[in-house]
Amino acid sequence: MKRWVSVAIVFMSIFSGCSNKKVSSNKLTIWESYNDEEHAVFMTLVKDFMQKNTGITISVQRIPFNGMEQKLLTALASHTNPDIARVDYAFVAKLSSREAAIAIPDSIITLLKAHIQKPALYSNFVNGKFYGLPDQTTCIALFYNKDIFKKDNITSPPATWENFVRIGKRLTDEHAGVYAFGMHNSLWWTFPFFNSFGAQFVSDNARKCLLDSKEAVNALKFKVNLYRKYHIEAGAWQSGAINPEIGFRNGKYAMIFDGPWSIKSMQDAKLNFGVALIPRGPNGSATTVGGTDMVILNKDKASIAIKFLLFLLSKDNQAKWANSLWEIPLNRDAYPLVDTVKNPFISVFIKQMETAVPRPPLPEYSEIEQVFNQEMELALLGKKTPEKALKDATKKVNETYLGQAK
Repeated sequence: MKRWVSVAIVFMSIFSGCSNKKVSSNKLTIWESYNDEEHAVFMTLVKDFMQKNTGITISVQRIPFNGMEQKLLTALASHTNPDIARVDYAFVAKLSSREAAIAIPDSIITLLKAHIQKPALYSNFVNGKFYGLPDQTTCIALFYNKDIFKKDNITSPPATWENFVRIGKRLTDEHAGVYAFGMHNSLWWTFPFFNSFGAQFVSDNARKCLLDSKEAVNALKFKVNLYRKYHIEAGAWQSGAINPEIGFRNGKYAMIFDGPWSIKSMQDAKLNFGVALIPRGPNGSATTVGGTDMVILNKDKASIAIKFLLFLLSKDNQAKWANSLWEIPLNRDAYPLVDTVKNPFISVFIKQMETAVPRPPLPEYSEIEQVFNQEMELALLGKKTPEKALKDATKKVNETYLGQAK
């Protein structure tokens, strides 16, 4: 931690020399969008930082998560933006494309690479630079209802997609309204299928979408078959259906994809459940990455902003965050400090993160996801083949958003 802070101090003079503005260098304004429990822990860390760094004050403003993007864009246009803002992974590329986010110095990134989870760190990587630092990361794994499994004499969750189908047929009782699986349809929730089948989302230079490949088609075909051929998925992705989380809690779905954010509430509800890795496909077990980043929006405050963000990412603070909120620590050095007795499932998510494939930082990711969501739904409804749906979606994305017409 001391080394991290000393490196940040070195950059204080560098950044302060980049601007002619006369500003107060000892006050940070932060916009964050945590829920109530997260906010409480965050504020204890803020207060701890100020106690250890006398002379630096931090003003925190809470912004609704869904309203952060628009409010921030408005503030940037009127030059009333905060020094640091907590944003969704997908928004970092848009801020960098507008030259709003400040790039993190390479020396800081070099230091962090040895400690911070790679998928989370690289969620900020745009055109060769890092335009933020992660503050929270997550992934999804397979949740399963132990009571339903026991009723059907199944002793363990499926380790492969082939076994998933085989077990799924035993677990499904359509007459009783019980299905083996309830799933979402969005692109983000479909990445575990694409990733485990070895599909690549975009080219290495992020200029061309590749989700019309044979691997991608096989992945979507498998997902569609869970509903249309094997009849082990409940149609939970449809409008008006019982969504996966509610169906799982009500004993209607034996398995769902979910994240660590649901663990505590499920335990509080006395649900008898387990968490396992995503079943292996041709490319092994794989998941997708979600979470948020802290972006620096004021060059004049970059040095103390980096100092604060390194403080958040320290081993001890990441352990405190994980143990207080049952979330995945960003700092790998904090793993031994995580209370796996209190939260036995967190070790599964830590292991699942090893297979995580981050979304490329695309400024138009939200629009791209909508294109795929619509086409994948047509495939699920049987109105298009998976191959045709992905071909049409990929073509539209390349022509409209990535500039690589096929």
